[in-house]
Amino acid sequence: MKRTAILTMMLGILLLQGCAVMTESREDRAARLEREAQMVRQGVETGDFKMDIRMMMPLRGGSRHVDNYSVKVKDGHIVSYLPYFGRAWDLPYGGGHGLSFEADIEDSAVYAGSDGSYTVRLLIKTDEDSHVYTFQIFRSGSATLLVQSKNREPINYSGDLVFEEEE
Repeated sequence: MKRTAILTMMLGILLLQGCAVMTESREDRAARLEREAQMVRQGVETGDFKMDIRMMMPLRGGSRHVDNYSVKVKDGHIVSYLPYFGRAWDLPYGGGHGLSFEADIEDSAVYAGSDGSYTVRLLIKTDEDSHVYTFQIFRSGSATLLVQSKNREPINYSGDLVFEEEE
């Protein structure tokens, strides 16, 4: 009985110490959130950001988790590597390149929200189609993307912004 009580007390102390190590102080959390918000603000204002896609939500059918897809915007150029599920009209034989392409951005607009979020709207024209990419970017770095095309049904994506450290 005495041995069990001592063992239980020792395990409890170890558990409490482990929890104390893993917690983040309020100051550290506030500083981390402010750094993330600053990186988001800088990326949006300079037009240099990358969004990693985690989920796609087609107009028809269910949501799907996806990996290894992204959209990168830099210097008035976009590299879009996105999956597409949905209806399409007037496409080249074989389906064309879909939403996987590199192109120059024809027009862009940035709107700042009162809560620190941003809406970035990009107009892109490719040899197959014209697209409007509308990013909703939040202070935390999470983002959603609505892609509207002339020859395809709209599709939504969600994911996170990724910032590469400058060397």
